[in-house]
Amino acid sequence: MNIKFTVEESNLISIFESESREAVIQNILDTKKYVDDMEMLEVMSRVLEKLNSISDEKFEVMEFVAAE
Repeated sequence: MNIKFTVEESNLISIFESESREAVIQNILDTKKYVDDMEMLEVMSRVLEKLNSISDEKFEVMEFVAAE
């Protein structure tokens, strides 16, 4: 399966930059409870779903750079 991240999703992952997929997932989960914006919560949920569906090895070779 070829998982692709949108620009929004990549930006979010880059904010929670970490060397491990599990750390990024945990950081997003920890932050999610403080977010009131429904659109942001949707992006966070999509990212979590995608991150949970890829392997650690695939995550390690992906680059997540915040778009300016």
